[in-house]
Amino acid sequence: MKKYLTDKDRAEEADALRIALAIIRKVGLELDTKLPVLPPDFAQFLIAPQAYLLIVPSTTATRADRRKVEAAMCMARCDAIIISLVPQISGPRKILFEIGIDGLTPVWHSEYVSRGVDGGLYFVPGHDPSGPLFKLTKQGLKSSADFGGIRFSGY
Repeated sequence: MKKYLTDKDRAEEADALRIALAIIRKVGLELDTKLPVLPPDFAQFLIAPQAYLLIVPSTTATRADRRKVEAAMCMARCDAIIISLVPQISGPRKILFEIGIDGLTPVWHSEYVSRGVDGGLYFVPGHDPSGPLFKLTKQGLKSSADFGGIRFSGY
């Protein structure tokens, strides 16, 4: 993380937070606004306790470190979604998601994109079509092993 953030860094940080909040509203998640579950080091992480989920906005300036996110996952005993804004050579920035599934050793699924289908929010692998699909619900992340029948052609 940079020591001093520029106006451009702060604007990018606001965009990442805006995307995180849009995802939270789309699914209808409720954020924890009581006393923090996590220490101040994790102040930029959003916690949806009913969904057992951490949502971590990340930019080039405030790059989320997987080890730090894993530490928060262990403390809060939940899964995580890292939202990254990736600059492109030409055109708008790309929004990528990393999905971290809690366990004895957290399992990470990288380079996912989001798709809204029939009112649901899904995360689809961006490069590896054999990777699992994820659906975000009020109860948390569901893996493609837990649901079926979704076809993304044409979306």
